[in-house]
Amino acid sequence: MVTAENSISTAPGSIHAAEANRPVPWFVWRTLTQIAIVAVVVVSWEFVPKIGFLARHVRILDPYYISSPTQVWDSLKALLTGDPGTGATVWPYFMVTLLSTVEGTAIGLVLGALAGLVFSNSRRLSEICRPFIVLTNSVPRIALIPISVVLFGPTSTASVVNVIAVVFFVGFFNAFEGGRSVKPAVLENARLLGASSWQVMRTIRLPMVLTWTFAAVPNAISFGLIVSVTTELLAGVRGMGELLQSATTYLQTSMTFAIVVVLSFMGLALYGGAIGLKKIVLRWDE
Repeated sequence: MVTAENSISTAPGSIHAAEANRPVPWFVWRTLTQIAIVAVVVVSWEFVPKIGFLARHVRILDPYYISSPTQVWDSLKALLTGDPGTGATVWPYFMVTLLSTVEGTAIGLVLGALAGLVFSNSRRLSEICRPFIVLTNSVPRIALIPISVVLFGPTSTASVVNVIAVVFFVGFFNAFEGGRSVKPAVLENARLLGASSWQVMRTIRLPMVLTWTFAAVPNAISFGLIVSVTTELLAGVRGMGELLQSATTYLQTSMTFAIVVVLSFMGLALYGGAIGLKKIVLRWDE
């Protein structure tokens, strides 16, 4: 016979057993797995190239070409805090690239969204101009970089123009599809109630265009950063691309990797900001 005392005395043990058997949350496993992957990559990068046989026979494992995490860390500290010899830091270049990316992406998305809204609201205008837009979009953007540099000089303006040229089409096609995704029944009901073309565009298509445009912001900011750095790299425009070109020219492997790390964190921060902006603006769409 089980007494009340026995049941009370065994209750704490059963609680602790239940807690011990509780499965570890997925986000903990995910975080630990990601940390383990990073640790394995960094440790392998540091020590595998020091194996003489591999370094001699596998070129990609030669420390001269791939440097090492410790050397990259030293170069990264020099970039962030100032070179011991010259005192130069990465921040002036960082800010130029950051501003060019954000400015070009914002302008390109606004112009693309406006164009997509207008074209989605006018079938005839869309049919007339769409072939020209598709033809322009098919032109490799890298071919336009020399033209923009000739027109605006090797300045940040050229970077902004190139970012606009790429992001515009990202925004345009998303906005156009968003505007065209309105159901015909909704448009017919609005026209039966006496809504003009302007009213249909402003009250019915515009919310859909905004939703689809802001959904493209994370991809647009990523494209913007790539184009900005590419312009600086190829045209000698001041920015992170110029810094990367200089490190590559003088075969500074560790500095090159350090610049790539800075660019990676810049892209990650911009992507995170774009995701946050998307959630703020599209709260009804969650």
